[in-house]
Amino acid sequence: MRKQSVVSAVVPAYNEEKRIERTLKALRRVKELDEIIVVDDGSTDATAQVARRNADSVVQLPRNIGKGGALSQGMSYAAGNIILFVDADLMEHAKLCGALLSPVLKQEADMTIARFPAARKKGGFGLVKGLARNGVRWLTGYHLEAVLSGQRAVTRELIKEAGDLSSGFGVEVGMTVRALRCGYQVKEIPLPMSHRETGRNWQGFTHRGKQFLSILKTLFRLWRQPA
Repeated sequence: MRKQSVVSAVVPAYNEEKRIERTLKALRRVKELDEIIVVDDGSTDATAQVARRNADSVVQLPRNIGKGGALSQGMSYAAGNIILFVDADLMEHAKLCGALLSPVLKQEADMTIARFPAARKKGGFGLVKGLARNGVRWLTGYHLEAVLSGQRAVTRELIKEAGDLSSGFGVEVGMTVRALRCGYQVKEIPLPMSHRETGRNWQGFTHRGKQFLSILKTLFRLWRQPA
């Protein structure tokens, strides 16, 4: 067990007033947590007001800056030397995040990633996930299934050495590649989790298109950087 470990959960949220309360209440059941910080990423609904009822701190950004930027903002307020990243729409499944913390606290891993079961409904055509997985393998030689998972436990040391988190939808890919390149131990943890899934509609395709471009830009930047 790491000595004097303080564990902070950072929850980025954008227009999640209908889901975030259930997520935070479930997260409170994770006994290893010392604090919960919500970053309201410029929401236009009551996300911040709802979050204040269950979070230790709510950072309210004046405009939407994207997931990577929101995580960076949350990190600057977190007291922990171990950070748990949790998506705001995880709801009751957030209580399972303790399984991500255990290997990091025991120094069996520097970063753990939740690997979800297969999606319950058809979404895209696998292009975004395929790009992320193949990009990580190409740049590091490692094959990981859950490269895009936002549910992660990470040491602050890793984040500090891995560098900037502010890369939009490509934040998870960038964090994974930099961690592996720096020689940190990354471990995937299969967990029976699920969260909101985008379908095969215009909104879903638009979201995945933005993801694809952001991940592609992240991979290109990482390719240009020395390993």
